[in-house]
Amino acid sequence: MTVREDAGAVEPRKRKRVTIADIAERAGVTSGAVSFAVNGKRGVSDATRARILDVANELHWRPSHAAQTLMGKNAETIGLVLSRPEEVIGEEIFFAKFIAGVQSVLSQRGYSLQLQMAADIASEISIHENWIADGRVDGVLVLDPRVDDPRVRALAGLEYPTIVVGGEVETETVRSVHVDNGGSMRLIVEHLFALGHRRIAYVTGDQSFWHIQQRMDAFAEFCIDNGVWGHTLAGNFDPAIAKDATKRLLASPEPPTALVYDSEVMAIAGMSTLAELGVAVPADVSLVSWEDSTTCQVLHPTLTALNRDAVTLGKIAAAEMLQLLAHEPVEQPPVEAAIVQRESTAPPR
Repeated sequence: MTVREDAGAVEPRKRKRVTIADIAERAGVTSGAVSFAVNGKRGVSDATRARILDVANELHWRPSHAAQTLMGKNAETIGLVLSRPEEVIGEEIFFAKFIAGVQSVLSQRGYSLQLQMAADIASEISIHENWIADGRVDGVLVLDPRVDDPRVRALAGLEYPTIVVGGEVETETVRSVHVDNGGSMRLIVEHLFALGHRRIAYVTGDQSFWHIQQRMDAFAEFCIDNGVWGHTLAGNFDPAIAKDATKRLLASPEPPTALVYDSEVMAIAGMSTLAELGVAVPADVSLVSWEDSTTCQVLHPTLTALNRDAVTLGKIAAAEMLQLLAHEPVEQPPVEAAIVQRESTAPPR
């Protein structure tokens, strides 16, 4: 089957942005009169103001972010860029819960969340710079901080309001929401240790992330202090890599009796791999997911998980940002975490 192109077809033109001059021409007034009208200033009669606003609505005019910034107005928007792979963002429940928490607080104060995805850190920094130059956001949330994070350095250099979730940076314009990753990891390994496990493996997320390094340090420290054989492999939050790591661990002469995964997506991939290998959960090996989700509750066997309130974490980040914009201190409530034991963990044979 062939498709013939219409030689007379014309590509649709990109809609031109409506300007104050366009409104002035349609309404038969000066650009100055339009500026007075749309900004609620004196200088035009009520009738003229009404006519100008009617024309602005007809033309679907929207104020320029840059122009509002020059006039000293806030964008009433907070920016968040996610630079994880799109399949990870789409599959991990943490992001949906965190964003819901952020938006619930912002919306109460009339603020919006500007959300964008980036391929890498350099792209994320570029997006931040463009937002700031255009006056599109009043502040920026940063997730997944790295050691000596270039995003935080750039935002601090611009002296722009920034909240780093899980960071440790504190300056006049940069605050951090503190997360006890070490304490949460100890909850997991203490649970497995209490069951009798002495050979535990940890399949990590992206090891360049500061919070993953904190978890790795706590895992290693616990194993050393308690005489536990501990092994760490990178999973990068990728289910395919997690499956490969699981196969490698189970192929060792003395395989671990318990596996810890840095996300529920990797844990589910690990559980699938164990089923393919004929390894029973929890009879042969116990499994723990760092993140909890509804899926963890309906798997067979159900999956033991660390339950931490990502919605509350988002609310804390948003509240911290609003306080920073108001130049006010804020007392951060703790983000609670707990182990929810289900069928995937049991004493080793």
